[in-house]
Amino acid sequence: MRPAKACLPPLARLVSTPLALARRALAALPRAALVAALALTGLPPATPAAAQSLFAAVLYVNDEPITNYQITQKMRFLEFIGAAGEDPRATAIDRLIEERLMQQEARRLGGRVTPDMVAAGLTEFAARAELTGDELIARAGEAGIDAETIRDFIRIGVLWRELVRQVYGAQVTVSEAQVDQARSVEGVQPAVEVLISELYLPSDPQFAEALERIIPQIQRIRSETEFANAARQVSAAPTGAAGGRVDRWIDVAGIPAPLGPALASAPIGSLIGPLDQPGSVAFFMVRARRDSRAVPPASIELDYRRVALPGGRSEANLARVAQLRDLSDSCADFPGHALRLAPELPANAVASLQTRLPQVPGAERSELE
Repeated sequence: MRPAKACLPPLARLVSTPLALARRALAALPRAALVAALALTGLPPATPAAAQSLFAAVLYVNDEPITNYQITQKMRFLEFIGAAGEDPRATAIDRLIEERLMQQEARRLGGRVTPDMVAAGLTEFAARAELTGDELIARAGEAGIDAETIRDFIRIGVLWRELVRQVYGAQVTVSEAQVDQARSVEGVQPAVEVLISELYLPSDPQFAEALERIIPQIQRIRSETEFANAARQVSAAPTGAAGGRVDRWIDVAGIPAPLGPALASAPIGSLIGPLDQPGSVAFFMVRARRDSRAVPPASIELDYRRVALPGGRSEANLARVAQLRDLSDSCADFPGHALRLAPELPANAVASLQTRLPQVPGAERSELE
């Protein structure tokens, strides 16, 4: 379904994408190109009259002022397109600083745009909300946004885009295979993500008697605080010391049943478990849930490394796993650390695996997620 003409939030994509590109491009430019960098010069304490002036400078970016008026206009513009964030003023200042740096660097490298290019950019921008350029400016005017504020935004965006093409265009190549791969992902689909806490109990036979005592106690937990205390005391997972908290949003579509569906539907703060996991009995608590956008699991291909440590869930192996987690930052350094911590393993003990997410075995999929 196409959005109604009154629906403006989709325009936010045009803000985030160029600015993300700007950050990467600024970071990639030669350091000598940014000798001036960002200089924020504090002003003397404002008098009451100056504090009320819309055109008083609030800060400087390489001697170029950013005024109260420009900040107010940028705040209104970002709110108009649904990109103001939690702190509209701070977001507006960040965007203005980025735009000043983009403009200054483009100027240094001789970049320029024509009025026709700005007009085309405005038409392209407005078309994202199924509006004409004039209609967009008219609606923005109703929200207290000057036409020049919009044109400045378009002008800087077009200028920077052209500069990036000139400087980096020859360095970027996109193969037909990459294009086909991008097209094969059917856009972004609705997804449910959760923040969870986890508690794992070892299910080895020698712990059977302890499990009989502990599991009923955990099942009586009714709050996140109680769950965190229990995780600190008895959880065998690396997150135990943090009260079982997994501090990243997890897409439940990537977690096999029965845990995935349970996380998707369980009330916030409710206990899930006990669930049998390889070598353990697990409990989970959902701390928060949100709807997001994600690539379908069938379109995700994983490239990961796996090593089997002889001896099962022994204390020695659990210690090795903890060290591997601390030492390994990527797949590239994982094999070296694994073989150093387990010298008895052969050189080919670390397997390199590439497969699509749905084909990953359940236990490995849960751990990777």
